[in-house]
Amino acid sequence: MITGLIKFELKKNLKDKGLVFWMLILPIVFIVLFGFIFDNQGTEITFEIPYVNEDQSELSEQFIQALGVSDSFQLEEQESLATAIADLEAGDISTVLYLPDGFEEQLIIGANNPIYFHYNPINEDSISPIRALIENVSYSFQEQQLRATLEEVGVDADAALTPAIEIVEEYVAVDDGYDAISHIIPGYTVMFTFYIMISMAISFVKDLNSGLVARLTSTPLTKYQYLIGKWVPYILIVLAQITALLTFGYFVYNVNLGNLLAITVLAIALAMITTSWGMTLSVLTKNENMGIGITQIIALGGAMIGGLWMPTEFLPRFIQRLGLFLPQYWAQDGFLEIMIYGGNLADVLLNILILLLYALLGFLIAVLSYRRFIAAARG
Repeated sequence: MITGLIKFELKKNLKDKGLVFWMLILPIVFIVLFGFIFDNQGTEITFEIPYVNEDQSELSEQFIQALGVSDSFQLEEQESLATAIADLEAGDISTVLYLPDGFEEQLIIGANNPIYFHYNPINEDSISPIRALIENVSYSFQEQQLRATLEEVGVDADAALTPAIEIVEEYVAVDDGYDAISHIIPGYTVMFTFYIMISMAISFVKDLNSGLVARLTSTPLTKYQYLIGKWVPYILIVLAQITALLTFGYFVYNVNLGNLLAITVLAIALAMITTSWGMTLSVLTKNENMGIGITQIIALGGAMIGGLWMPTEFLPRFIQRLGLFLPQYWAQDGFLEIMIYGGNLADVLLNILILLLYALLGFLIAVLSYRRFIAAARG
């Protein structure tokens, strides 16, 4: 009897066009869209530096030109400070650097020599690199002045200005094929597996409203058989979805899949947790709209907090800690461990165990809520 229920559920879902949209078409659209955005973003980010050089001296020109040595910074001379401030207040520019008259003279005599950096704090992300650049160029001018002074008094400037600590940079390549798409593929795969909950909720509600559940109560079918018969088909569907999306990433974006055994076991654990939660939602929800709404909260909220959209390192600390309580985090962490860091099954055992515990919790809640579900069917 349970085998017949599994086959019936599979046939019914294979005819559902909405399932194909939510589970396959939509995630591929998201992957292609965000893959295009991040692939074209690259590393060629340009920061504009509007400036006003009122001094118009040789040293002030050297200072300005030093700011524009890197291709990442583009200098834009402004007509006047008043005009630049007006543009800044209007939001047309984010910063303006002002070198007042007397800059060169003050620099030569070693007097206090302020330059003015006006900015709009709303655009702090784009301001910080410009501020750091201005500080570095200012320090280099200060070092040149100090070097000249030391040489005048007969002191070895090179020895005196040699840093006490030398920083040696070493680049450690995790995976030559790693890029933004390596995070996007598993991230959106995990996120869209939770959308199976919508199909499950709709299926359970239809069984409830059609009287099928009420009729099943008069058969020898137990609650465990019914729930497992409804659960297994969706596990298979989610596994097919994960396989399709990862295969898409492999052939289209050349994403490294890593250890196939590890990624298979992790995928099974992910399929079990998403569908067990879908089963819990299905026996608790009263209508399709409620199921869709709750699924959106779980899928999108979990994606944001669990680090599916961006690495968790970019999130606030309290969000990072909160993400540890979500299955999305452990699923994504497991996929990244396998696909990027070359992990094997032993490296993701904790991730798999946590996902299975979440799956068990979902199944237990569904079993405990089944009596209420049956009561609603009879009512």
